[in-house]
Parts: sequence; structure tokens; C-alpha cells
Amino acid sequence: MCVCVCIIVALELWQVGEGVTTVAKGQRVVPFVGRERHKGEGSWQQYVSLKQELVWPVPDSISDEAAAQFVVNPWTVYGILTDLKVPKGEYVLQTAAGSVLGRQLIRLAKHWGIKTINIVRRAEQKEELKALGADEVISTDNEDVATRVKEITGGKLAYAAIDAVAGTLTKQVTASVRDGGQVFVYGVLGGWDAIVGVGDLFRGVRVAAWGLPHSLPERFEEYIDKVSKLIEAKIIVPLVGETYDLADFQLAIKKSTEVGRGGKVFLKG
Repeated sequence: MCVCVCIIVALELWQVGEGVTTVAKGQRVVPFVGRERHKGEGSWQQYVSLKQELVWPVPDSISDEAAAQFVVNPWTVYGILTDLKVPKGEYVLQTAAGSVLGRQLIRLAKHWGIKTINIVRRAEQKEELKALGADEVISTDNEDVATRVKEITGGKLAYAAIDAVAGTLTKQVTASVRDGGQVFVYGVLGGWDAIVGVGDLFRGVRVAAWGLPHSLPERFEEYIDKVSKLIEAKIIVPLVGETYDLADFQLAIKKSTEVGRGGKVFLKG
């Protein structure tokens, strides 16, 4: 199980060391605590000391909520979609489309002229995702994924796919991608094993893991520059759920594990 709780404000600088010129005391920043070894438990600790190049000053045009969600989902959406190189007008298929990441991918793909086929577990999510710009939505509770993708694409199948689930769903995903297509598995909601049909391997469908840490550090500055502009333009937007006081962190963690909670849970200190 993945527990994801965002912290508002991203962080506010308490002290600035000698020679620091890029940020000032009291400024809102996003700290990149995973970029170097240090003591403590990452962003869960009260204080952390970082080099100035490992904190990003948050522009006034970006909200606290967007700043608190700046890295993982937006960077993954941008990175995975650019790596797939899906041409305009072609379809990209994604699982777990109702997630925050899935919704952000719908919006970015729409902005780039890429069509999306979105897989969800519950049929009631269909209209909500279409309102965001989803071209097609398939519900696994009453539809066969590969059959529907073939119908939607006129037999061409999807250009590429991303899979957050793994398990048996990966087999349906690979069967829905055209010959020589790419499938990136970036999550394990269905387990740490991914089933792939041998026939799809013979068709040249390529299945690989995609993880944000693997694309760093060579793309670190690119992610900051490109994603911040997409957030400022409100192309990638945060999905905000309930906000809790920092003292109620246990309630916030419990809320973050609920299915269909309606957005990221926030802690505000």
C-alpha cells in the first residue's frame, strides 16, 4: 500500500547559510530531499539541511497545493509521456486513469494533441474523466479491454501504453498495443508480478519498467523548468482532497488510504 500525504506549504525556509544567493529566509521552496544522503526520514522530519541547488524557490504564481504536489506525479506524467514519443492524433492507453496521475496525464496528452484510452475499475468514473478531456474510458467491471481498444482504434490498437497496476491487467494492456509498441509499467497496484502474453512478445511489443529516479539526475533541471511552466499554465493541476492540521497526521494518513477519497490529502502546519 502506498500512503501519499502532501504537506502545505511545500516548505518555508527557516535559516539560510552563508553564501546562499538563490533563496531567502521565509521563502516558499520545494526541497529535493532524495537527491543526496542525509540523516532523518526525508520530508517527514521537522528540519532538513540541504545545498541551495537542492531547493527550488516556488513562484508566486504557483499555489501552495500545486507546490506540495510539484514532483512525483507531474514529473512522472511529463517524463513518461515524453519518453513514449506518441505522435499527435495517436492513442496512448493508461490503467488507473482515475488516479491523480491518470487525470494529469489526460490533461497533458490533450494539450499535446495525443488521444487517450483510459482504463478504470468503476463505470461511474467515465463521465468525470471525459469531462477532463479523456477521449475514451473503458471500465473493467463490464468491458473487455482488448476488444474495446480494437473497436476504438479501428483495429490499429494503441500506439503505446502505461500501466500502474501490473498483475493480470498487464496482459490485457500488452494485447491492446500495436506491433512494436511500447508498454511502460510504473506501478504495482495489482502485485509485483506482471503477466505478458508470449504472442504479444512475438509481435514485438516491448514491456519495460519506468521509474522517476532512473531518469534523474540528467533530467533534473528539465523537469523543474518544463513542469513548473505546465503548472503555471494550469495544464497540470493538483487534485486537492481534505486538509488536516499537522497535529492530526494520523487521521490524514488514514484518510489517504481510502478508495475514492477525491484527491490528495494535505497536512497544514
